[in-house]
Amino acid sequence: MKKIVLALTLALTFAAGTAVAQRTGPNGGMVAGSADHQVELVIAPTEISVYLLDDGKIATVQGANLRAVVQDAGRTTNVALAAGGPNRLTGRLEAPLAKGARIVISGRDGHNHSVSARFVVP
Repeated sequence: MKKIVLALTLALTFAAGTAVAQRTGPNGGMVAGSADHQVELVIAPTEISVYLLDDGKIATVQGANLRAVVQDAGRTTNVALAAGGPNRLTGRLEAPLAKGARIVISGRDGHNHSVSARFVVP
């Protein structure tokens, strides 16, 4: 019985660890989201950049309406995202993000498809 419980615990731990694993995107940022609607997040000290990905390639952000919610050091902040060119949305940060900060990107892309992605700052 102990072996079964141990095996189940290890399996659940491994599954949880792989569920939050973040890949690297074409701009060097973290990639998350569903297979159909992926988001790449690039973090700078005073700004975040968001790219929408279609089959791993950068897609246009024209018509997209996205926002970011940042949880860092016990504070939750909404960050407005605006077009920073045809392929990027940007938002200003009040301060650099600490390790472990959480960022959730949500909204709709230019085709009115739902977009949602969750990131943890490494």
